[in-house]
Amino acid sequence: MKLFILGILRKICVLVVAMKGCQLGSGVILNGLPYIRRKGTGCIILGKGSTINAARWANWLGTPGAMILSVESGAILELKSGAGVSSSQIIANIGIEIGENSMVGAGCLICDSDMHEVPLGSGKKVAMARIKIGKEVFIGARCIILKGVTIGDGAVVGAGSVVSKSIPARSLAAGNPAQVIRMF
Repeated sequence: MKLFILGILRKICVLVVAMKGCQLGSGVILNGLPYIRRKGTGCIILGKGSTINAARWANWLGTPGAMILSVESGAILELKSGAGVSSSQIIANIGIEIGENSMVGAGCLICDSDMHEVPLGSGKKVAMARIKIGKEVFIGARCIILKGVTIGDGAVVGAGSVVSKSIPARSLAAGNPAQVIRMF
């Protein structure tokens, strides 16, 4: 009975997310309903077999109501096939790509802009740069991924890290700011 109810809940979540204009591949799993914010021509793509854990029961490290997928007009936020995200905030002003079979731990913030001019109130243009997370990357809980970062295939980012510069493929990086600890 529990699995039956879970199956119905997941289907309802998929319908709601699709009605909000997201593109969903086959086999997408939504454990709970993420908050979707899509402006104008902004595009959210959830690839085949990708998973979003938005409910507390789906990942105990997550915060209820914290799963946010946000795109500005013209931006693309894409989770490739098999990618998974738990209770995180992903905010695309121009573009964020999460590669195939990559996993993003609970409580992460992935944002491709500074969100405001720096210094605040200066009237300068808001800095933005695409983020690309490669295939089979693991990003630990509570990480922050900043604008312009590329994380190479197979990389691991330790929990609580702040990634402000690109991380090479098949490396372990951690810290604030994140630094490569070793290659494998």
